Amino acid sequence: MPSDDLTRWITSEVDFYSLLGITPESFTAEELRRAYRKTALRYHPDKLGDAFDPDKYEQFQAANDVLADPELKQKYDNYRNARVQKQRAAALFEGKRRAMKEDLEARERGGSGLGKRSREDEEMDVEIRRLAEEGRKRKAKRQSMMAENLSSPTFAPPPQAQSQSRPQSSTSTTFNPPSSNQNQRKEGDEEAQEDEVARLERLIAEAAAAKAKRKADKKARKSGIYNPPESPAPNAPPSSTSSTKENRKGNETPIKRPDIFNGMKADSKSAATSTTSSPRFSFSPNAGKKVGGVSDFAATMERLKEAERKRLEGEIKEREAREV
Repeated sequence: MPSDDLTRWITSEVDFYSLLGITPESFTAEELRRAYRKTALRYHPDKLGDAFDPDKYEQFQAANDVLADPELKQKYDNYRNARVQKQRAAALFEGKRRAMKEDLEARERGGSGLGKRSREDEEMDVEIRRLAEEGRKRKAKRQSMMAENLSSPTFAPPPQAQSQSRPQSSTSTTFNPPSSNQNQRKEGDEEAQEDEVARLERLIAEAAAAKAKRKADKKARKSGIYNPPESPAPNAPPSSTSSTKENRKGNETPIKRPDIFNGMKADSKSAATSTTSSPRFSFSPNAGKKVGGVSDFAATMERLKEAERKRLEGEIKEREAREV
């Protein structure tokens, strides 16, 4: 093949190594010749017949000629390596762009989905960590103070000379054991520190329980099954009254309330039948007070209201008696 054509094939996009089936790092001239013969037999026109591809035949011939010449092979390798590096850089850049895009979309979805609740959860986590760190610091400080008190004995100051006749040796430092007041003060400080640590631990536990409850409520709202917690009474005790109320509910006899609407329907039906069946006409001054079943309905309503009022008064008195 002419040298001008070989120069054109140096910048070709065809991979000569994969076309001939050899490794680009190390191959001998004998391996190149065997690979060329095997490829020539595969794409030979006598073997393929009508399926012969002249372009393919020209490609592996150019591959053999270029790789057989060391100078042309070096130029082809340089161009091929540059092309491979460019493809890798493009793929890496596309991967980074894809990762940035996915990260941005995830942040947008997370920001719109969580909203205020996510900020509250973050603030709660920060507060829990702060309380835990404060409790650890207080505990470490208390332990260090206890260790110092146990390791270092206390020395009382030298007594002042009350008279001139006392010898000078009395001014020397004497070792006095700690008094009972000091011990009581230390015990009180330790108890106060323990109470503070217990308070912090209780706050941490309450915060964690509140966070778990919010997450459970959120999950229940998403699933469609949500039971809102019952609001406690304004001045009711925390736990004892609730338990007594539950026991009271279990022991109370259910009171059947009168069906006002059924009574209204029955009265209206009776009024309609009475008025349609036998209309009455009267010119007396008391005619409007009792026409058909209207007065019966009013009386029924009054009786029902009176019964409801008595029932409510009875419940209130019974509740007051139980509370007393």
